[in-house]
Amino acid sequence: MKKISRLTIAFLVFAMIISLAACTTSSAPGGKSSEDTQASGGNTVNTEKPAEKIRIKFLSLSADENRNNIREKYIKVNAPKEFPNVEIEYDLGGGGQDYANKLKAYNASGDMPDVWFSEQNLSTVVIAAGNALDLYPYVIETGFDKKFKMKDLVQPDKDGKLYCVQPGADQYFTPRLWYHKDIFEKHNLEIPKTFDELVALCEKIKGLGLVPISIVGKDGWTCNLHLVQTMIMAEDPQVAIDLSNNKTDFSNPVVKNALERIRKLVQIGAFADGVTNIDYGPAIEMYTSGKSAMLAMFSWELGNLEKASPDTDFFPWPSASDKVDPNNVIQYWGAPLSGYLASANTKYPEIAAKFAMFCAEQDALYYNIEQKAPTMLDTGIKIEDISPLMKKNLEQFEAATIKVPSIWAATFNAKMSAEYATENSKLLTGEYSPEEWIEAVNRAWAENFE
Repeated sequence: MKKISRLTIAFLVFAMIISLAACTTSSAPGGKSSEDTQASGGNTVNTEKPAEKIRIKFLSLSADENRNNIREKYIKVNAPKEFPNVEIEYDLGGGGQDYANKLKAYNASGDMPDVWFSEQNLSTVVIAAGNALDLYPYVIETGFDKKFKMKDLVQPDKDGKLYCVQPGADQYFTPRLWYHKDIFEKHNLEIPKTFDELVALCEKIKGLGLVPISIVGKDGWTCNLHLVQTMIMAEDPQVAIDLSNNKTDFSNPVVKNALERIRKLVQIGAFADGVTNIDYGPAIEMYTSGKSAMLAMFSWELGNLEKASPDTDFFPWPSASDKVDPNNVIQYWGAPLSGYLASANTKYPEIAAKFAMFCAEQDALYYNIEQKAPTMLDTGIKIEDISPLMKKNLEQFEAATIKVPSIWAATFNAKMSAEYATENSKLLTGEYSPEEWIEAVNRAWAENFE
């Protein structure tokens, strides 16, 4: 019995040794060995090579001072901290038509940059081609939507998708009539409250040997942004709202009246000779040099005008109806597709979406810090020491109870935008009838919402 007992004990010891050896080489949960598990723990050194950096391409405007500052002083400086494992290639696309052509070439090939900045009319072309990423899931997941004061800016489109994230500065850009206080004081000129008073004022200023109103006439630019919608809203803001929602078209009688008012301004010489050839820079210079008494321009030029012409002030475009208080009605730029987009074909949709949101926030920071201008995207920056003119501009904006987005910016597709600009250039000749304009614009309008 003793002999058998010893053999049994020896066998049991041997079995235990074998069992222990097996345990040391068994797999840990997830298919990793216990050695692998230890190596990935917090107390041991990970011998794996660091992951290679992800490369994405960012297409940026590079012929605009604001865009250059945003890219160089904010995006480039802060991106490495937010995206340490991402290498960003900056593609400088120029500006104006050069930028448009470059983006169109990308769109035609389908090989888009991962992220890019775009204006409304260019964005619609890319979206129509199916080359823009739906950013809505990423905006909601990250809580980015909660940073906006105006929630409409991060609401999906009618197709349930959100293609663009905005910095939120556009919503504060409004059309103004800027004027030289010293010229008005010297010649006892009064601020007009009605359109008829504006006509009389322009005639008086012209008699002084000055251009009454400096505008950008080239490419129908001012007509696109200022004159047509402004003159519509001067009589009935609801018509502008209905146009935005496709509840009316340009054959509306209020539109015809608006066009007649524009023709009246042209015919009395309210604008400079050869106005259809005057580009942005010359139009601004005409005003800052004192050659014109007034300037039709959006409030994005406020800071520059203050510096160049310290006597600058503004008043809202006068009313054309007793029912409209010009201080209570305001048009704002606010293009829903002007901002940052990401490619539907990017290899890294999450990274691209987050980088687009990051760019939008850096954009807003630039306007808050450098321009002391508010944005609908809340960056946490408290804007202090704003000028009296900026304060006046913001107070009037906030006080207005009727705020209407720019029809051209918020509604037009690329084809409609091009046709509109062409027809508006003709308006500034004073020889193009409202009926001709309406017929041509409505043809494009019929296809705009398809």
